[in-house]
Amino acid sequence: MLTNRILAGALAVFAVIGCRGEFAARQELDLYDAASHFSGGARTQRLPRMRLLRDSTNHRIASLCLRGASLEDLERLGATALDERLRDLSEGNVISVVEGTCRLAFPAFIDADRQMLAEIVDAKAAELTPLVETMISRLWEELGDRQDMLFHVLWSRVIDEIWTEAHQLAFPNEALPAVVWIVHPEHPYAVGTNYETTPGHGILAMTWSNHFNEHLSVFHEASYELHQAAWGQEIEDPQVRSELMDYGVLDREGDNRLFTFPPGERLDSVLEEMVSEYAAAASEAYDWEALGQHVGVHPGDAFVVVLHETAYAVFEDLHRAGRLDVPEVLLRGGDKREAVRLVSVALGERPGPLDEAMALYMKAGWHGSEEAVVKFRAALADDPDNVEILWYLGLSLYDIEEYPEAISVLERLVAATQSEPAERLRHDWGRIWIGHVYDVTSDRDRALSFYRSVLDSEATSGPLQMAQYDIGPVTAKEWARQRIEVPFSRRD
Repeated sequence: MLTNRILAGALAVFAVIGCRGEFAARQELDLYDAASHFSGGARTQRLPRMRLLRDSTNHRIASLCLRGASLEDLERLGATALDERLRDLSEGNVISVVEGTCRLAFPAFIDADRQMLAEIVDAKAAELTPLVETMISRLWEELGDRQDMLFHVLWSRVIDEIWTEAHQLAFPNEALPAVVWIVHPEHPYAVGTNYETTPGHGILAMTWSNHFNEHLSVFHEASYELHQAAWGQEIEDPQVRSELMDYGVLDREGDNRLFTFPPGERLDSVLEEMVSEYAAAASEAYDWEALGQHVGVHPGDAFVVVLHETAYAVFEDLHRAGRLDVPEVLLRGGDKREAVRLVSVALGERPGPLDEAMALYMKAGWHGSEEAVVKFRAALADDPDNVEILWYLGLSLYDIEEYPEAISVLERLVAATQSEPAERLRHDWGRIWIGHVYDVTSDRDRALSFYRSVLDSEATSGPLQMAQYDIGPVTAKEWARQRIEVPFSRRD
């Protein structure tokens, strides 16, 4: 759920924070690349538009606001169109200007604030460490001869899975937020997880750190082949086989080393129990309202930031005590064959006819192609009412500009999901995508009728993100409202 990038930037800042985490001295901070992103939440309206900081002048403005700059300080930059920039940055939730002082509008912990955060989480980590030690002992027994997977399973299948459950316990009347924040220097044990649905509805989890994340793109591109490997099937593509050997998923004899587990069996049940146990402990680890006031951050945002940092501090305690083997490749980089210790697949369905089409679709950046359309059509012929096939075929037809057939397929999708509450999201977005097609074919009146049908409906679906189209995370109703104001256009 967490993504994080730290690269060299333009703002020179010198500090050494001397606390247990042994944070390194930092020389330069790029606000864009230093930002962490938590994408598991639904409350997205407060998210900063970090892309505004790609502009060097905007970045200089935000860098001054990081320390509470006055408007006079900003004017001394001599930036062109300063008022417009301040307006865009304010409306984009990057900065806030109150009583003549500019500050960042999202959580940022550097310098003294960074040390304060470390002191807070170090104390709480000491309280949570005994619980995590018991989990390690239980997982040690469950993993058998795959104890090399202990850290990945603990982090990506337990601790990084608590967010919805823990937030519901801590904030029963609020939605889990999506959050962008900066903690700099980052904790030396900072890690994240990328999750993907594999063909067949399995869940691929990939642990990474800023010291080692090159495997993410490789495993993303090979998700279909990983799904095959999870089911013990032969991987025929020689290039993919070679890459998976390079990253340790296949050994030099071609034998499969991928860690998998089926739903509903013992390990899966144990992991679910542990998620609930840690969620309960994490939810009451802090007085969130008081903590939010103390650090000057919205309590829900503090929940996300502080629990990440607390987990890292627990890992450090246990690793230094010899109780938890954190893979060296995560801490310092190194042998990429160790990537096999950072990935697992929770099994879904055995590979079937739809999977090849989905593999083509995903490898094209979640876009359709002529080849994918052929595969989706063949899958639909075998299963004419499958809403998943209808959804991806409709999008693929849009991508290759087969607009009349795209509308026809999406209309079938809308009809098939009309009375299915569980498919409300695809029902709403099916109508929106029909509106999109009418917009790009210059039939604005028809497009508006579909957007209004979503906006006027009594039922509501949750947020959706379709990054390949620059959409979301956003609810169907909010997107429909925006498209009534501004027509949809292709991004080619």
